[in-house]
Amino acid sequence: MNGNNYQIMRYILIIGWFFFLFNTHTNAQGGYDQIRSDKVRTINGKNFFEHQVKKGQTLYSISKAYNITMDEVIDTNPEIKNGLKANQILLIPIHEPVIPAELPLLIEPAVMDPPVVEEFVTLLEDTLNSLPGELSAQFPCGMGPDSKKDVYNVALMIHLFLNEADSINTNGPTQKEIDRYNSLKYIQFYEGFLIAVDSLRKTGLTINLYVYSLETNLNATYALLKKPEMAQMDLIIGMLFNRNFEIVASWARDRQIPVVSPISERESQVEGNPMVIKLRPSYNSEGIALAEYLANNYRSTHTLLIRSWEEEGKKMADQIYANCKAIGLDIVAVSQDDLIGKLNRGVENAVVVVSQQKSFVMNVLSQLNADTNGYQFTVFGLPRWDQFDGIDYQYLEKAGAHIFVPSWIDYTDPAVKRIVTLFRDKYKTEPESLAFQGYDVAWYFLNALKHYGAGFNHCLTEISIRPLQTNYKFRRVNGNGWENHHWELFRYDNYTRTPLN
Repeated sequence: MNGNNYQIMRYILIIGWFFFLFNTHTNAQGGYDQIRSDKVRTINGKNFFEHQVKKGQTLYSISKAYNITMDEVIDTNPEIKNGLKANQILLIPIHEPVIPAELPLLIEPAVMDPPVVEEFVTLLEDTLNSLPGELSAQFPCGMGPDSKKDVYNVALMIHLFLNEADSINTNGPTQKEIDRYNSLKYIQFYEGFLIAVDSLRKTGLTINLYVYSLETNLNATYALLKKPEMAQMDLIIGMLFNRNFEIVASWARDRQIPVVSPISERESQVEGNPMVIKLRPSYNSEGIALAEYLANNYRSTHTLLIRSWEEEGKKMADQIYANCKAIGLDIVAVSQDDLIGKLNRGVENAVVVVSQQKSFVMNVLSQLNADTNGYQFTVFGLPRWDQFDGIDYQYLEKAGAHIFVPSWIDYTDPAVKRIVTLFRDKYKTEPESLAFQGYDVAWYFLNALKHYGAGFNHCLTEISIRPLQTNYKFRRVNGNGWENHHWELFRYDNYTRTPLN
């Protein structure tokens, strides 16, 4: 079976057992032990359970019954790649459960429990009726008498397009076909999320994780919110299209349930809703981040601002210019034709190029590389520059290009290496960006629940938990929700990325 076939089969199996799991707890065992067989067969010195498939049994239920992975069942019984059949005999390897190694200490959260919470709560309970005014503000951040719980309820809502799964070609699909399948688009987010959940459960965190594969039609979203368990949620992760997310967020606002938006750039998601936590920074916040970085690291430089013709670039350029002027930076807006003539000799020049147009960016970089002997300059660019097809990285390096991106993975980081190994072992494939995003969301917010309790969303400016591919610097304005304003900044040295912040 070639690599693409293997991955498609793996995803088909995952999607298949999602039908079985839909709207249930991921930690429910539900009588799987009752289908175990006690019949043992020895082959070449290895022991196997001999399992006879009964009508209604699935690969997932069989693997759970014997506490092994679905991949192990497939590896031992390759004929089931075409599906299970009633009365079919399967060989189930007998071994001790494989427990993944603990995560390295360097990614343990730096946050500590708020101090003396228990003693403080006891004192307040003793004098509850005599204390005047609003009590909630007198607790440590996020904490109240009922904030800490033995078990937290968490909902992960995600579009897995289960209704399209039967259209997937499992016979030698091309990469173009794989990229087109909606059912495969977000599966790695879910897989990365589960790795973090498994790790945190070993640290003592107890959660009921509800996973909902939502259709994109709005009626399905409204129907889900009517389920009785939804009102008991302590946290909702909404890996959803914008309209579906807005419905969930409005419902969560009325019930004071924090809801996380992992990948949307829309600033409108946080407007008027203090319960929304948006993780992907908007491009407006990049202008703020750039001005702050220039103020802290390039205050004495001569700064030139150049932009292309698109409307989005004009808005950001105006914001950057205003922010830099407000903090007293020497910044001058110039046209492409005037760029070289406006550089100053004998001082460091910072050239801020506001454009996502490849042709414009390449022309500016070519101009700077050709006509600037004797000038010192550093170029600041936008996300996606390094993703332009055919870009000459030598130009980026010679220009000292500093590029802001919402997130990036440092594969030399031991913590990242460890997650890559866990992901490969568990899912038999390479983790992509969504896998790290899923891991980071679960690792950060479930740790926040563990250490700060159900009121963690009041403490986002205090929480210090470092995700793998970015950092979180949350800000809120005028009763709106929280938005992450952190941008990763790197430059190119020897054709490799060097992180700067």
